[in-house]
Amino acid sequence: MSDKNTKKDFEDDGRVYADMSMIDEMTPAGSLFGGGRRKKVPRIDEAGYPIEEKDNSIELEKEEKKQIVRGVVRAHLAFALVGIIFIVLVYVLLVVFWLK
Repeated sequence: MSDKNTKKDFEDDGRVYADMSMIDEMTPAGSLFGGGRRKKVPRIDEAGYPIEEKDNSIELEKEEKKQIVRGVVRAHLAFALVGIIFIVLVYVLLVVFWLK
């Protein structure tokens, strides 16, 4: 490979593959990754004008909210069941077999 090919491979063409600007909004104040929240700087387009952010939130109906709550409760019950089974198995192993 010549020097021209390697330089061409590593040139920055300015494209954004993954916008990581939302990480600043996710990190809590006083976290390990920074000294708190930064001021919100508006995103700027190619011409230098700020981009207006739209509210993309959706409104859920009452039945949809109930379905979500039921799903979350079922998932937690499944994990609780696995935990209880694990504790029972450890108890059986220790008390019944090992200490007999």
